[in-house]
Amino acid sequence: MSQPSSEAARSLWDYATAIYSRPGVAESCLWFQDHCHGDVPIILFISWCSIRGVPVDQQLLAQVEQMVSAWYRDVVTPLRGLRRELKRDSKGIGQETVFAFREKLKALELEAEHLELNALATLSYDETASAVPVSDQKRLIESGLVQYLEQLKYDVDAQTKEKISAFITCLLAEKTANG
Repeated sequence: MSQPSSEAARSLWDYATAIYSRPGVAESCLWFQDHCHGDVPIILFISWCSIRGVPVDQQLLAQVEQMVSAWYRDVVTPLRGLRRELKRDSKGIGQETVFAFREKLKALELEAEHLELNALATLSYDETASAVPVSDQKRLIESGLVQYLEQLKYDVDAQTKEKISAFITCLLAEKTANG
């Protein structure tokens, strides 16, 4: 694997923010998060690797798990949980005050995910990555996501395969429209 670099982190972060803003991508990522207990930065990392022609296999997923699982479990998940809980129940504090506080939590959660993406970028960055045919990108994304969800002990059923396919369609919409 490549040495950590700020270029890798910047590349993955730029990719993640651009992709996440595309129609359907955020909704798909949140479905994987809420239904499969997936980690959105890992899902975006898998797609980033795949689009660059880097296969995400069990070895890479084991490195991902070792690198970021404690961070996700102990930092990202509690921030998200608290933010979501305060959306349901303001705990006796005024709604406007709690809303402002939730926005701060949301910013911290996003920063925690940014740090996670920066760490993940060090696992798979090759500045010489070449253009990969869209058909190969689709295959690599699907394979990587299925392996990741299976690692999470999630049953990849027909509905999940449909969600993976929809996610890939959203990710690659511009590429298939242009080429």
